[in-house]
Amino acid sequence: MTEVSIQPADQSDRRSENRHRMIMRAGLLDQVGKPFFCLIKNVSSSGIQVKLYTSAAHTGKVVIRVADENPIEGQILWIRDGSAGISFDESIDSATFLRLQQKLRPERRRAVPRVKATSYAALLVAGRTIQAVLRDVSYMGAKVTTSRWLEAGTSISIRLPDLPEMRGSVRWTEGSDSGIAFETPIPMHVISQWIEGRLRVATCS
Repeated sequence: MTEVSIQPADQSDRRSENRHRMIMRAGLLDQVGKPFFCLIKNVSSSGIQVKLYTSAAHTGKVVIRVADENPIEGQILWIRDGSAGISFDESIDSATFLRLQQKLRPERRRAVPRVKATSYAALLVAGRTIQAVLRDVSYMGAKVTTSRWLEAGTSISIRLPDLPEMRGSVRWTEGSDSGIAFETPIPMHVISQWIEGRLRVATCS
């Protein structure tokens, strides 16, 4: 893959730790308990560059999550034109951001991190409407709790407040909880704005 540097100003520093591989992968930033979706564009062992979908992120301490990997602590060093540069507190194996092994392991279902969010939801299953409670969500899918058991593989439509109806399928069920994969991903900026709106409502209530 093409190698680029994410340093925002000084391009004279060519040290290996500042060289990055270009990728496109969804991530989740957390600042003071507020989650923000982002798109990871460049990665090295010492930091990443991300595309932001929020104006609420700021320079300072941040926690980065990718898929089901362990959270990584770091610092947002700069924000410019909708992008941010993040330095890790400790060097990591950059392959963490590249591997997709969690898709192959049943105990690690998620390739995209999800945000905990509580909301009412309605599921349309075989012409019947089932009331549900949203537990977490990403642009690729959601976890819901229902009073009726849902069979894996079932085609459904899900309605969430202030979002268009989305078609999907049940990927897994454990008791009253089910994981839903959306047929068409929600645009990243749409789900990011929706989550910010839910967080503001929760703060004000």
